[in-house]
Amino acid sequence: MAACPWNEAMSVGVPALDSDHRCLVRIINLLAEVDHGAEARSTVETVLETLAMYARYHFAREERLMVQCGFPASQFHRAEHDEFTDHIRGLRLRLAGRATPDLAKELLDYLTQWLRHHILIQDMAYTPYLRGARGSAEPAAEPLDLADRSHGDARRMQA
Repeated sequence: MAACPWNEAMSVGVPALDSDHRCLVRIINLLAEVDHGAEARSTVETVLETLAMYARYHFAREERLMVQCGFPASQFHRAEHDEFTDHIRGLRLRLAGRATPDLAKELLDYLTQWLRHHILIQDMAYTPYLRGARGSAEPAAEPLDLADRSHGDARRMQA
């Protein structure tokens, strides 16, 4: 059973962003399947690595969209993204090679809480601006080329 199930209350009304959020939910929910055994370390490391890469992709897309639609709190929102990226980077360093099912549960709890708060509170704050800029904002939600470093600074690309 998913620890962090997707529901329509999490929809920000932009199919590309909703798809990204569903993917983040699926990545996080992989931790709910960790049992006691050798797979715990591998699963936790894989989830952290995948989450770091996918969050980078999603955050760049979301930030581009917020700027395009004139969301006045986009810098604060980006700071939230940066804090998350830094936290995941720190967890990857701290847990490297010694993840256990208990750490997987701790990580699952943290990620579930963070994602729910971030989508339901932080992301919902920009939805009125998206509705107002629907025609001009949609192209900003197009897929990104992660090889193009113009979508974020070098520090964030290292996440």
